[in-house]
Amino acid sequence: MQVKLSSQNREIISYGTVFLFDENSDLTLNINGDNYFELILTISFVEDISQKQRIETNIFENHFKIICINFMAMGTGLTTPLEIAVIDGKKIYLMFWAYLEGSEDKKSKVRKVEYTLYRE
Repeated sequence: MQVKLSSQNREIISYGTVFLFDENSDLTLNINGDNYFELILTISFVEDISQKQRIETNIFENHFKIICINFMAMGTGLTTPLEIAVIDGKKIYLMFWAYLEGSEDKKSKVRKVEYTLYRE
């Protein structure tokens, strides 16, 4: 049996839950399309003194970087899909949510990221 997933008429092409190496590690996805297209998507987590929670994006050639600043333990992420590329004439979207898991003493936490990639 084969199962295909979709949401709002968009095909779900990849999804999962990933535990990063530690709470400040990056998550990198290498996305390859037909015709030799390659996109490197990196989600990184940093803290700064502003304590304001926000997301910044950076694009350089085929590397799309999402910088998550001051993401909290309760869970934070996107509330609407983010268009990250057009591959083979179809838009690719990303949704993700990140949590800190582990002890409350802040000495042994790991970041869990749930993500979904969609294609129109």
